[in-house]
Amino acid sequence: MHPGPLFAAMVLMGAISPVALPQNSSATAPVRESQEATSQPPPLPSDPNQFVHQAIRHELEEQDHDQTLWRYRLHREDDKNNVDRDVIETHEGQLSKTLLLWGKPLNAQERETDEERMQQQISDPDERARHEKREKEDGVKARQMLSLIPEAFNFRYAGEENGLVKLAFVPNPHFDPPNFEAKVYKSLKGILWIERDSMRLAGIDGTLFEDVNFGWGLLGHLNKGGTFCVRQKDVGDGHWDVVSEEVNMVGRAVIFKTITRKQKQSRTDWRRVPDSITIQQAYQMLERDPGSLPHSQDTSELRR
Repeated sequence: MHPGPLFAAMVLMGAISPVALPQNSSATAPVRESQEATSQPPPLPSDPNQFVHQAIRHELEEQDHDQTLWRYRLHREDDKNNVDRDVIETHEGQLSKTLLLWGKPLNAQERETDEERMQQQISDPDERARHEKREKEDGVKARQMLSLIPEAFNFRYAGEENGLVKLAFVPNPHFDPPNFEAKVYKSLKGILWIERDSMRLAGIDGTLFEDVNFGWGLLGHLNKGGTFCVRQKDVGDGHWDVVSEEVNMVGRAVIFKTITRKQKQSRTDWRRVPDSITIQQAYQMLERDPGSLPHSQDTSELRR
């Protein structure tokens, strides 16, 4: 599964290597599709930390249970690239076809290079293993960061709107970071949104209120004022995934290498693909039907 539901932006921030505007406590709530209320929701727990603990535990359980595969349109902007891709998930890793570079269709040379990249991933087991290993490692890191949220922060209720519970958070002074990446939580504050009916995380915004040093500053640091913003929602069939991310981080790494992470991503046009799809079949689908899937597709095919 794509690590998106695990709020992979935390990996970008916490690892200093390998969302929608950066916001703070006045952040705008994620958009939630209106649903007709059928009953009065139960009261929230008096302890907001307990509520977050329950939501995070449920989030992780749902992610473990959901093994569906999806196709979507990815738009990504950073300091060096502006790209649109057609992405298909498989159990052998994701395969993507580049559609646009800097908003323009690929020329002949760019298309040939992109085709070579796809073919190498399909035909080279080592290359495919590298892709899959990187995806899994990102997922594990993001899951670890997500699971630490209830103990890393103190929460307070900050309102409720259209079924979304808003919680402000600040660092828990008693939190002892268990690893290198989690140290960033000691310098982070922000807002968390939880959809009340589903108990799923709908959004998180964070701001670094002080510089973060790694290895007493010898390994690197992140500058005060860095932000990230993530939005997640049900994209279909009860499958929750990240639909937008924005990361704005600046700092320095080992040997005074400047770190700049100004990245925006959005994922749209979500469509489920068969659970048994192979990476070769994903390639054939991308070549045969670029950028779209037939709306008349029999949903029974998805479960074969």
